[in-house]
Amino acid sequence: MTLDVVRPAPHTDHTLGLVPSPPVPNPVPGWIEPDGARDGYRELLGSVNRFLDLLAAARLDEAGNRTLAADLDSLSGQLANHSVSEDDQVFARRSDLPSRGQTLCPTYVVHEATADTARAAITFGRYHLGRNGAVHGGSLALVFEDFMGQLAILGGRTFARAAYTHVDYRSVTPVGVELELRGWFVSEEGRKRVLRAELRDGDRVCVEAEELVIELRPGQA
Repeated sequence: MTLDVVRPAPHTDHTLGLVPSPPVPNPVPGWIEPDGARDGYRELLGSVNRFLDLLAAARLDEAGNRTLAADLDSLSGQLANHSVSEDDQVFARRSDLPSRGQTLCPTYVVHEATADTARAAITFGRYHLGRNGAVHGGSLALVFEDFMGQLAILGGRTFARAAYTHVDYRSVTPVGVELELRGWFVSEEGRKRVLRAELRDGDRVCVEAEELVIELRPGQA
């Protein structure tokens, strides 16, 4: 006899979106290069993401809020002593880490990529919850903009800037579930590149998106 697993409703599940850190990814040319640093930055970002999920899930009393704020102020003071210029910063500049080593965009892990396509996995945590177990729409748009922006420069292509990102929300995107993210080139004409991507929960399409990027001219930032 097999018993069905009964899961709590999203709005009553206190563990919703409190997921473990993603596994260390294998190198994928153009996305995740071999890690030569081993400097602990991946672990640091994992701890930050975990903290943000737990912060979103926590409901502290006044004393707890004030204690945590003081602890964070102390850590901020330590970081202030290590500020560097944009040219020297490592945040969002690490080709050896998922999402280039940043915490603004939800972390996705690319498993396959060619010059024109890419496939990744992503699990949204509690920090990106909208309501009733669904991912916030703004978080979804951010993922697509980042993912297609990276895809746009695969295959030795020059850097480009997004002209538009159009996002269609097809069905509810769940928090705490591993989802598949796929992207591909539609066309390239002159400096214009059109890409599309979709986010799936199994056979169900959650979100579709299209992006137009324009190749930068020499000397453009």
